[in-house]
Amino acid sequence: MKQYAPDRHCLTTMRILITITVIIILFAVRYFITFDKIVFFTEIIIIFAALVEMFVHLPLFFSSIKYSATDTEITKSSGVFIKVHQSVRYSSIQYTTVISSPFSHYTGFNFIIFFVYGGQLRLLFLKQSDAMEIIAMSGSISGKA
Repeated sequence: MKQYAPDRHCLTTMRILITITVIIILFAVRYFITFDKIVFFTEIIIIFAALVEMFVHLPLFFSSIKYSATDTEITKSSGVFIKVHQSVRYSSIQYTTVISSPFSHYTGFNFIIFFVYGGQLRLLFLKQSDAMEIIAMSGSISGKA
């Protein structure tokens, strides 16, 4: 059995994306809302929500994600507040979708979706090498980039 974990580059990338999004939202709030008190409280709420997401929820979420692969199946465990365990036999996979971003080696945005009878198993935020190894183990794709 082989264990996989999410790529840590993805956590940094998501923090950067959240920061950029919050800055854009703060400028939009200042531009469209004319009442200073509403702007102030809205900005405080947005900044607080972003900080909680970036420094509490995301690290807990990334530390909870674990993938285990054997010769016959793959198992996913994740969840911060509600733990979810999913397992799929390679023989039940109907088709596979692999999603990679342009700089996925640096961002960690590599996703595999196994479509099985009546559902799907999503493997999120994998290292590129881990994603190719899992695909090769499943036998659904040759495993070459």
